[in-house]
Amino acid sequence: MNFDSLRLDHFGIRVTDLARAEAFYAKLGFTRDPAEYAPQAHACGLVHPTGLRIHLIFNGIRAQEGNVLLDAAVKRPGYTHAAFIVQSMNELVEWLARENIPISEGPLVMGHGRRNVCFIRDPDLNVLEFNEILAH
Repeated sequence: MNFDSLRLDHFGIRVTDLARAEAFYAKLGFTRDPAEYAPQAHACGLVHPTGLRIHLIFNGIRAQEGNVLLDAAVKRPGYTHAAFIVQSMNELVEWLARENIPISEGPLVMGHGRRNVCFIRDPDLNVLEFNEILAH
């Protein structure tokens, strides 16, 4: 098997309330792809104008400990976040403030100075990372 052309198709995000999650991700530019809506599977595909896709898996039950992968005392294996590239961290931070979306961490420079990073959480406490790639 040759993986030279491997690309990401989508990533799944488990949520508790489809309408609330869909409204949140719409703020980031995602819209529902009717061909990717499968209520019997509790899945709703969203697509971004850049072609990036996510699937909202809408059968989650809110956990008392918050995000069970990051907030619980015992760390379980699993995907902890998605990381997006933005052109301007300053513009993102200003936009988040206007949208009343709190920053959970950052902005801070990471990756040995390669990127300026900011973290937020969606309504179900799923973590989203935004990176401004810095010139070296």
